[in-house]
Amino acid sequence: MENISLLFAEKIYGMSLEQFPDRITLKARQCFIDYLSVVIGGCKTYIDINKKFVQENKIAGECHIFGLQNKVDVRTAVMVNAFNAHVLELDDSHRVAMTHLGAPIYSALLGVAELYGCTLNELLHASVVGYEAAIRLANAIQPSHKKRGFHVSGTCCTVGCALGIASMLKYSKEETANVLSAAATSAAGLLAVISGKSEQKPYNVANAAVAGVNAALYGKYFNGAVDILNDSRGFFRALSDKFDSDKLFEQGYAIEGIYQKLYAACRHCHAPMEAMLKIKANENFSSDEIENIEVKTYDLAINGHNHTEINGVSSAKQSIPYGVAVACIYQSCGMEAFSDDKLADEKLMNLIRKVKVTEDTGLTALVPGKRAAVVTVLLKNGSQYSLRVDYPKGEPENPINQIELTDKFYNLTKFAGLAETDCERILNFVCRSGSRPVVELFQYI
Repeated sequence: MENISLLFAEKIYGMSLEQFPDRITLKARQCFIDYLSVVIGGCKTYIDINKKFVQENKIAGECHIFGLQNKVDVRTAVMVNAFNAHVLELDDSHRVAMTHLGAPIYSALLGVAELYGCTLNELLHASVVGYEAAIRLANAIQPSHKKRGFHVSGTCCTVGCALGIASMLKYSKEETANVLSAAATSAAGLLAVISGKSEQKPYNVANAAVAGVNAALYGKYFNGAVDILNDSRGFFRALSDKFDSDKLFEQGYAIEGIYQKLYAACRHCHAPMEAMLKIKANENFSSDEIENIEVKTYDLAINGHNHTEINGVSSAKQSIPYGVAVACIYQSCGMEAFSDDKLADEKLMNLIRKVKVTEDTGLTALVPGKRAAVVTVLLKNGSQYSLRVDYPKGEPENPINQIELTDKFYNLTKFAGLAETDCERILNFVCRSGSRPVVELFQYI
């Protein structure tokens, strides 16, 4: 019987030695810019809590947390940066894998790169390896993994972070295999954290980044399991009911399948939100004229995302009814659409209760190739408007362009209080300073 874990470790080790095509390096650079957008923008949300956490626990060290002056130890920096990068729900992900990538992987790589003096080019190369490891592993166990209640951003991205670091620090093949074993046994994250008033969804992302660092820096010294993935008590069977190990070894680059977000909500909400934005762009009616709104979508988008009782901003970001209603009334789905003042809007709350989300088995059958939705608006006068979205903005089939990516960067960094000149310097550094130590980036932040 083949040792799947050893073969996968060899696959990832081989990629770490590979000279990537220019288009893949460019993709990594775009992903890093997108990460900087969300981590700098997100650091403002819980700035007071982060300051309190660092001060009360007397944390000090050599690494940066975005938004704070105090330097801290690497694990604290990695944890807080990853948490902040996911707070806005604007970080990248992958349609099939259903996992967020940039927030944990770049946070982990950046913290370790500070310690070891790695260059920007080394970080970008390692990020491709980390993305490949996380996406391929997630593809092998989805959607069974999600259906069992696991948060793949917490589980598979632990492995992605660890193997990305192993690549950046140029580990041997044996060390890479040890790291894979340590990371797989560290993997954790439950989808229950998206329910009710919970604000802990980003914690799964943060924990993946820290666990990945621990697996890479400490786990390399110890012999790993014989086959941590495919053992009868291993990763595949413990975390899924159905898996396909062949997906670990598919040709091409999985990073090319990622999507980037312009709407500040869970991706399951995006197709319905975009459908409503397009309906409102073409039709002139007010929310008072609406009798009801029907959203038909795939099964995985419903559980945890069909609630009409909104318990805070985090809850709103997970709610299809909220996303559809805010798109209808405000014609906006960006960061400003998910705020305390919107939650106090009685008209918005009333419209949310008119939104019904149901499964369309035909759309379910299209997953993961398409994660589509059909929105139908019925007015009190009997008029009806309906629109289907298969690929919401940001998917590889409907990508955001360079102008949109740059606009997102400027909007979020300015929201965090950075001067435009510093924003320009950050972009210039990422685009032109590949051979310089990545730590120099923080002089502009």
